[in-house]
Amino acid sequence: MRKLVKLSVVATLAVIFIFGLIELFYRQTYSVSLKGELIGYTNDKVSLQKRINDYIKSGDGKNVAFVEIADLPTYASCMLKKDVETNDDEIFEKVVSTGTAYSKYYSITDNNEEKAYLTSFADAENAVNQLKEKDSANSSTLGIVEKYGVAKKDEESESDELKILNNDNPVEMSSIDDSVTKLYVKKEAPKITKKTASSSVYKNIGTKIISSESSVATNIGITLIRPVSGTISSRFGYRSRDNHKGLDIAAPKGTAIKAAAAGTVTFSGSGAPYSGYGNIVVIQSTGAVSIRYAHCSELYVRSGQSVAQGQVIAAVGSTGISTGNHLHFEIRYNGTAVDPQNYVYN
Repeated sequence: MRKLVKLSVVATLAVIFIFGLIELFYRQTYSVSLKGELIGYTNDKVSLQKRINDYIKSGDGKNVAFVEIADLPTYASCMLKKDVETNDDEIFEKVVSTGTAYSKYYSITDNNEEKAYLTSFADAENAVNQLKEKDSANSSTLGIVEKYGVAKKDEESESDELKILNNDNPVEMSSIDDSVTKLYVKKEAPKITKKTASSSVYKNIGTKIISSESSVATNIGITLIRPVSGTISSRFGYRSRDNHKGLDIAAPKGTAIKAAAAGTVTFSGSGAPYSGYGNIVVIQSTGAVSIRYAHCSELYVRSGQSVAQGQVIAAVGSTGISTGNHLHFEIRYNGTAVDPQNYVYN
């Protein structure tokens, strides 16, 4: 029994001695590996990984949107000799050097074709607004698309500015003025044709309408209610800048828009094939009649949904090619725009 006690005491003292030696010459730390290869040691893996994560979010260059790093480091607890230095900075550089930086930029499109590139959305929006003010012939087909490209240091420049590559090809950035000059299209003067005294764009004949453009009698066959209360700010037909296909009713942003007639929603969203309309709802009321509600701030119905007359479908806004909060109300009969004031707001 005494021998057993002595052995236990000796073993305990040996363990204490060994741990004392370890504490004297070693310290608790973390080894760091990248793709299975040891690249160094760190005392604070949380701070090191946060530094890497922050770099991934925005990089260290101007206009960098994010950095893509395929392989991140792994950490393992270990004992390190006290005379061996940790190397957080070196680990950080090795990890981030494998990343690819991406920059955000904006393309101004004309009919969905990219025409000019700018570094900020504000600049792109400014250029589009200037083209509207100049009454450019392509105002209704302009759009802005957010894009990303590989960002690299321009070795030929002493500046810290990054150049953006798209499929290894440099993206040439434009100024606001250069973009306006490049995209501006002068309108052709409208041709003036002689009309007879009895001719007009549209005439009411009972429930029928005769168009001087098509000379085809049509009957829309439905009754309509006013989709929104407001002031008519632009009427149907030719105006100084274009041939207006609908009726603009000015109203505060967020004003409820009601379905002028019952039907099925065929489109609810923005973009092609309704570029320039902003957020738009299109409702097919009969086989021949479809109605468009454009420039909305909010959309409350979805494609394929059936709606009742008077149902709230959207809210007034100023999205797309628009200069203020209003509803663009457009009626199409067999694909041809007709004057809404022949049925409502008259």
